Amino acid sequence: MSRAPHPIHASSSAASIAATCEAHALTPEQFAALRSQASAAKAAAYCPYSKFRVGAAVLGDDGSVTTGANVENASYPVGTCAERVALGKAVTDRGLRAFKAVAVATDVAPPASPCGMCRQL
Repeated sequence: MSRAPHPIHASSSAASIAATCEAHALTPEQFAALRSQASAAKAAAYCPYSKFRVGAAVLGDDGSVTTGANVENASYPVGTCAERVALGKAVTDRGLRAFKAVAVATDVAPPASPCGMCRQL
């Protein structure tokens, strides 16, 4: 039986964060690192068309965190999502092949969820 996805969300309630950490075997420190690094990664976004900044942080099974930001192109479908940038960097720069968690940060509320292509990756 597969587990339903439980996204890391914007809530700062201690109970909500504890429940997320327990559900995904994350430490509070890992949760905090993913959240802060995904948020900081938005600064590197190249989004001159949509102005929709996205940052992502992926937690490798080795405990390392790799970040990425969205990169747009004038041809809309050719852009690259922050999640795919972070995962690609983790694979090519660190040689990772297994991941424990992904955090995504945007400037909108409620938080945005990864697109289908990123979920597939």
